[in-house]
Amino acid sequence: MPSLRLLTASLSLACCTLATAQTPAAAPATTPAPAQVPNWRRPDLPPPPGAVIRVNTVGFLPDAVKCATILADSSAFRVLDANTGAVVLAGPIGAPVRTAPTDTDEAVRTVDFSALKTPGRYVLDIAGVGRSEPFAVGTQVWNEPFRVVTRGMYLWRCGVAVKGEHNGRVYEHGACHLEDGLLDAIGGPEGAIRPSVGGWHDAGDYNKYIVNAGVSVGLMFKAWEHFRDRIEPVAIGLPESGKGMPDLLAELKYEFEWMFTMQAEDGRVYHKLTARNFNYWGPPDKDPSPRFYTQWGTTATADFVAMMALGARHFREFDPAYADRCLAAARKSWAFLVAHPEQHDADLTGFHTGGYGAPDPVHRLWAVAELWETTGEAAFLQDFERRAQTIELTLSGPDWGNVRDLGLGTYLTASRKEARNVGLVRHLTGSLLGQAGRIVENCRVNPHGRPFGASKADFFWGCNGSVAGQTYLLQLADRLSPKPEPAYRRTAQESLAYLFGRNFHGRSYVSGLGAKPPADMHDRRGPDWPGYLVGGPHPDARMYFDVKEDASRNEIAIHWNASLIYALAGFVEPTAK
Repeated sequence: MPSLRLLTASLSLACCTLATAQTPAAAPATTPAPAQVPNWRRPDLPPPPGAVIRVNTVGFLPDAVKCATILADSSAFRVLDANTGAVVLAGPIGAPVRTAPTDTDEAVRTVDFSALKTPGRYVLDIAGVGRSEPFAVGTQVWNEPFRVVTRGMYLWRCGVAVKGEHNGRVYEHGACHLEDGLLDAIGGPEGAIRPSVGGWHDAGDYNKYIVNAGVSVGLMFKAWEHFRDRIEPVAIGLPESGKGMPDLLAELKYEFEWMFTMQAEDGRVYHKLTARNFNYWGPPDKDPSPRFYTQWGTTATADFVAMMALGARHFREFDPAYADRCLAAARKSWAFLVAHPEQHDADLTGFHTGGYGAPDPVHRLWAVAELWETTGEAAFLQDFERRAQTIELTLSGPDWGNVRDLGLGTYLTASRKEARNVGLVRHLTGSLLGQAGRIVENCRVNPHGRPFGASKADFFWGCNGSVAGQTYLLQLADRLSPKPEPAYRRTAQESLAYLFGRNFHGRSYVSGLGAKPPADMHDRRGPDWPGYLVGGPHPDARMYFDVKEDASRNEIAIHWNASLIYALAGFVEPTAK
């Protein structure tokens, strides 16, 4: 679980409006005991030894910057054709640079082989050290990672049997959690059920949370908005493929079907659908845990509005009736928020799963931004611009607690540009470009090209997701900069290079992709389901362990995957060149 997710808020129990409640059949006389659940946090161990050659092992676009980091005193390198061994490039290695004590705390050198532009498969040969893992150069090197990571969302589906093949192995489970969810915690009759099946499991656990769905759905829709021409032709391989709706939108629609069940008749939205605790460890279709609706909150309700407004906008081309349903749901919940302007945190008493508690002002800001862009109604624009005057506008990258960047991005790239406040647009654009410039500089000075920084504060639970998420700011800056600035997209590619191998461990942080990917993740389905970004090292760049017991470093989560989906989408090339 992302650490902030464990913060829970407890206020007075509120009443709810019940609909379609039903009493379940009698439970079996006995239920299977849960499997042994690993400890949430493995005691910190000494850092493992660093890799000698650290390079992105997925690949590079032909015109991309291509750098590796080495822990050796070598002065020369060669690039070899991986198939023939022929030397295709040679050159000197940079002088040693000391990394920060809060980073890797070592002297490393940079190998710059950017002159390599010919498509092919290669290895680095470092004098006196040896050869790297193979990597590719080509126009479509990011297509397969995008497909695999997006397919990871399908493999997270709850309520249906899923099955996928990767590298000759089959990953599957049966239909799960078909009796969700109990109404006990929201004032319903004890043991009564209001059906709430579907959606995505949130992370390495099987619970489902509206707030974390918010940023995840938001970033996936932003990938569609910004890079539709790139990603629409990519076949993800879903049960819905070829049935009239593009694969990415079809996957999002599966999440929407569950989210509709989380809205009460009066528009409030329940915070999560969850077991009482994290005790069960095993396949989802064997999970005996009773699962409950929890009380409503304004943050979840605001995120629901934003997601439904996005759905209304993007589903309309393919399913107008469904888009109408989304917009009606968004309006109902927005009306509820207008009638309840105060923050209301969900009462999670008795539940010891993810909290996802966050102040609601930025979530309301995002909600009204998406309503305006979807409907064009002046009242929504006026509301957004009023709220924007009272909220700090420093952009820091999207996360479940920080969706302001999604709302501000919608405002800055709006289709109705002429209606906006010119001064506010200027201020927000300056804030965006300033933050993007700092990200570029972080990348430039970091010996591993990590754009997120190298202080102790920059390594935390889920920091890999933030590395991927910062590409959203870089791509926005690229779209909005008054003059071309190649450094934005270059730095976004360096983010991917770091995640796929140019790091202290010299390994991919994404299961099933690149060299030495995670093989023992904190994931109840199994240790190595493909297409998932793990949380990453902390409290410094060395401290990562590929063991399932280490949830704080080696768990997976939908918002980190959504960040990576966005990061990859910007570099997909649908046609060979």
